[in-house]
Amino acid sequence: MKTNKISLIRQTSLAALALLAVFSLVRIARAEVIEEIIAQVNDRVIVLSEYRRSLDTMRGELQHSGATGLDLEARYKEQSANVLRELLDHQLLVQKASDLALNADTEVIKRLDEIRQNMKLESMEALEEAVTKQGMVYEDFKSNMRDNILTQWVIQREVGGRVQIKPEEIKTYFEANKGEFTRPEGVTLAQILVATEEKKEEELPALRKRAEEALEKARAKDSDFAALAREYSDDATSSRGGEIGFIEKGSMSPELEAVVAKLQKSDVSDIIETRFGYMILKLLDRSSGGEPQLSEVETRVHEKLYLQRVQPALREYLTQLRTESFIQVKGGYVDSGAALPVTAAAAPAAQ
Repeated sequence: MKTNKISLIRQTSLAALALLAVFSLVRIARAEVIEEIIAQVNDRVIVLSEYRRSLDTMRGELQHSGATGLDLEARYKEQSANVLRELLDHQLLVQKASDLALNADTEVIKRLDEIRQNMKLESMEALEEAVTKQGMVYEDFKSNMRDNILTQWVIQREVGGRVQIKPEEIKTYFEANKGEFTRPEGVTLAQILVATEEKKEEELPALRKRAEEALEKARAKDSDFAALAREYSDDATSSRGGEIGFIEKGSMSPELEAVVAKLQKSDVSDIIETRFGYMILKLLDRSSGGEPQLSEVETRVHEKLYLQRVQPALREYLTQLRTESFIQVKGGYVDSGAALPVTAAAAPAAQ
């Protein structure tokens, strides 16, 4: 297994796991009144509005996933039981980052600039204005980003780095579950799209020149196609470095199928004129379909085994942090992650 591939998978997996302990960015201004405290983690508190906001976010995510009616209510009831636990987990990880003297200020600046570039904004001031227009307080936006980064780092350092998957374990799992990795014939593509839809005729030459400039850079030695997509592409995929994902053979237009058929892995196509604009494709991978060889899916198997082990390891680590911390939960609220009964305050909570 190639180390760089495994490192990428591990970082992606850890980022996904961190979402179990981190909540959505704050979308309302700080309240100017004293709020009801429902839990305390050492010297930090969790207030009722934060708890309710997390419940609302969770319901919205369930609705976005397609859940409706009784199914929505059942899933909401099941998952809402863990909302307070996840808020407490988040505080425990942030405080552990402080204990470890981790500082994410430089990384926050880097990521804010990446967001600015993806949104094609001219300055950080423009980004702040855009965030404010979305109903978010910019300082809260940055603070939540900083906390999210810190929790990811703590998980990677304290949990993820200790989970090891041996090559023989990967082989054993693959041999026993080959059907799980069967896929149809197709390709994985990335794109740069310079949009021409609804553009005036006199604008087209400049847009064509922009596409030609992107193509020249994409074919240069040691070029970074993902970075170029973020810079030049007008498509929503630009924020993902232009990655479209896996496309099954026969699902594209005949014209695009013909272009892709001639590409070798890592090849970059000529400019393709479509009704949406000037398109440049890069072939990231090609699958012949059917049952794959282990070498083709080794990183996927590793990721699956890694996640299976790191999730319970993270829960165990968080339980350990709880035993080292003072946690108090107000009566009427339940911390589903408590290893031992927590101290309950006398006053009941109105839910």
